[in-house]
Amino acid sequence: MLHTSTFLRYALLGALLLVAEATTLAQTVPAVAATAQLKDGAFRRDGKIFRLQAGQASPLSAPLRFSNGLTLRPDGIMVGRNGTRQLLENGKAVNMQGDVVIYRDDMMTPEAIYQHDEQTTGSAGTTTVSIPTATNLAALAPMLQSTTQRLEQLRQLSVLLNERATAAASGTALPPESEARIQQLSQQLRP
Repeated sequence: MLHTSTFLRYALLGALLLVAEATTLAQTVPAVAATAQLKDGAFRRDGKIFRLQAGQASPLSAPLRFSNGLTLRPDGIMVGRNGTRQLLENGKAVNMQGDVVIYRDDMMTPEAIYQHDEQTTGSAGTTTVSIPTATNLAALAPMLQSTTQRLEQLRQLSVLLNERATAAASGTALPPESEARIQQLSQQLRP
């Protein structure tokens, strides 16, 4: 027969084990999907070229032609339609349209991006961010006015310099007031 003290010891030990197990389960991070959903194309990692097809990566063994005429060779050289050659950098990828993109950012399917977002942020919905535009427009108004004035000064200077060039080509001199205005505008436009 169990003594009361022995029973209390076992009960206490059991309670401690349950608490430890609950703590461990609470700290376990959900596993990331084993197979990332990737778009078709090719990429370079650690100096090697891989072909992506149906989400599976395999070493590129033959030249791969893309819809824009670009060809990627197994050695990593991209040959354009016009014959230009360029080496695909590590961490870069080529999508099936022939655009060179960043592998990590641009080769995931929309479903994979959604899944990754849900796992990292815990949000399955759309996040809405509101930016008070009235505040931004009020700050931009003086800058816009200053830019408009500067543009007008540049236009005036351009007209005067064109007149100066025309006068020089015909062998005549520009009127002194035009020369003075050129100098004045040049001073105002200096940073």
